[in-house]
Amino acid sequence: MGRPLKIKKTTTKDIGFNNLGSLTAPVYPAPLNTAQFLGVVGGANVSGGSSVATSAYPVVRVQVYLSTGGPGSAEAAGFIITQKGSKQYLVADTTSVADESMVVGRSYIINTVGTTNWIACGASKTNPDAGDIFTCTAVGSGTGTAFEVGVCTLANEATASLTVGNMNIAMFNGDSTDILISRLTNRYALDYSTPAVRYAVNFFTDEGTEILSGTTGTTIPLAIVENYTS
Repeated sequence: MGRPLKIKKTTTKDIGFNNLGSLTAPVYPAPLNTAQFLGVVGGANVSGGSSVATSAYPVVRVQVYLSTGGPGSAEAAGFIITQKGSKQYLVADTTSVADESMVVGRSYIINTVGTTNWIACGASKTNPDAGDIFTCTAVGSGTGTAFEVGVCTLANEATASLTVGNMNIAMFNGDSTDILISRLTNRYALDYSTPAVRYAVNFFTDEGTEILSGTTGTTIPLAIVENYTS
């Protein structure tokens, strides 16, 4: 259906796609403007200094349920770190966990460095920073915080009804009703209909249609993927 989801690394690297104004004779839906683009990207929404989401170049927002037991272990808003398969993603939830409340054996991404000795907690970098991922080997005793990290699978489960190990990604088409995504790539998404409906995804408009790549006039609806901005 398309290439795996692109992951925004920083506010300047893999930030999105070429904006419409940079293309030669582009044809695009009227609600979009030349500063915007079609397609979506994942990436960290870390509040401690490594957030890559901006208003011009957002990142996908997800809902995740990583594990049970311990702080931060419940359904929560999250972000995509990387894609692991057609329906699986390495994700983090955005429930801040104090370093002394981490659970040994679980994986985390540093949110705020604070005074925590992250190397003693399991981080491998010489100078750990916000956005670094590690497996906890010991709890901390400083002021730093982290988010729990794990692999989740896309499921047809609504927010507030997710089960452990699952996640959802929502999109919108023409109104405020969530449409859950069964598969997401850089440019397209499928819903859970039978047969599935394909959408051209972006962060800016759900009005109009787009010509399906590789065709001479077949159109598909636009949809906005739920996202984080600055």
